[in-house]
Amino acid sequence: GLVGSEMCIRDRGSSPLSSDSDGDGLGDGAEVYDYGTSPTDADSDGDRIHDGFEVFDSMTDPTEPDTDRDMLDDGEEILDYNSDPLDRDTDDDGLSDGYEVLISGTDPNDWDTDADWLSDHEEVHNNTWGPTDPNDRDTDDDGLWDGPEVHMFDTDPLDADTDDDGLSD
Repeated sequence: GLVGSEMCIRDRGSSPLSSDSDGDGLGDGAEVYDYGTSPTDADSDGDRIHDGFEVFDSMTDPTEPDTDRDMLDDGEEILDYNSDPLDRDTDDDGLSDGYEVLISGTDPNDWDTDADWLSDHEEVHNNTWGPTDPNDRDTDDDGLWDGPEVHMFDTDPLDADTDDDGLSD
């Protein structure tokens, strides 16, 4: 008959004919005793990444859909955005990957999405002039990119004629 640990694994619905009932690359015993995952569900946390891949390849937590807690689940980071599911801010621009994707519409892999010499964080949280558009190099359409306006010319990237002389910056 079945003894303690075998009974516990069978109670969780695993197949007595397979050492890996859900085919995710983790043995049923390891799922129950080592990882706390389901031996009958290849993706225990529902993030579209099989538990075995999470344990052996991506090093993400197979019981937590968003390992780095950045508002993007591990599957979105790996499969959709190619961002790092272990790093809240893949491009180190000061905005979490989730904030970039879900709120500002910027690229979580590029610290300066619009390539205007202002980081996405500077554009979203610019306290001098107000926020500029992180997806538009020249927010005020005056012919000067936002970065040089802020860092070189000391003009307002939100006002095409900063000095109000009737001429564009």
